[in-house]
Amino acid sequence: MIPSRSVFYPILLDFRFELHNPSIMAAEASASAAVEAPKTVVLKSSDGEEFEVESVVAIQSEMIKNMIEDGCAESSVPLPNVVGSVLAKVVEYWNRHGSRKSDGAAEGEAKELTEWEKEFVKVEKEELFELINAANFLSTKPLLDLCCQAVADTIKDMAVEDVRDYFGIESDFTPEEEAKIRHDISWAEMGLPRFHTIHGIAAAR
Repeated sequence: MIPSRSVFYPILLDFRFELHNPSIMAAEASASAAVEAPKTVVLKSSDGEEFEVESVVAIQSEMIKNMIEDGCAESSVPLPNVVGSVLAKVVEYWNRHGSRKSDGAAEGEAKELTEWEKEFVKVEKEELFELINAANFLSTKPLLDLCCQAVADTIKDMAVEDVRDYFGIESDFTPEEEAKIRHDISWAEMGLPRFHTIHGIAAAR
């Protein structure tokens, strides 16, 4: 006996639902992308140097990660904003931290640098600034945070004039204007009397 058409409809509808289910389609697309993702990616610096990096390491860069997921990293990836010497440092950082877990520092919280990190950022000021630009361009936030913290540690005890020199910032005031401003606010550097409150009324000690 041949089953009635009504018996096949639920089966057919269920089959069609599986074919067009967005969740299933997305999972299949993701699995397909994972299979096709290259094991290595070639990064080309602005001065023509090429670095072959394992994809699992390079995805510390959000930019590179997105390119791999979109299938745009099958050939060499040009990095017009990063010179070879700086890219070598970035790759060194990636290789060092590729298999390491986060130290759990809260967002925006300064952490104690490891000995390796201290040595890593012990470079000339210009190279440190280029590393900051490269980390920002490549969207590698841990490296960006590390380099920015190195700058902050360098300038934290500097006088204003030294900070200006460090960043190459020129004052908006002439020497005469600066002298006048310092004279006008010299009372602030001399210290103020300490106050305590008695029944809500401030009185000097």
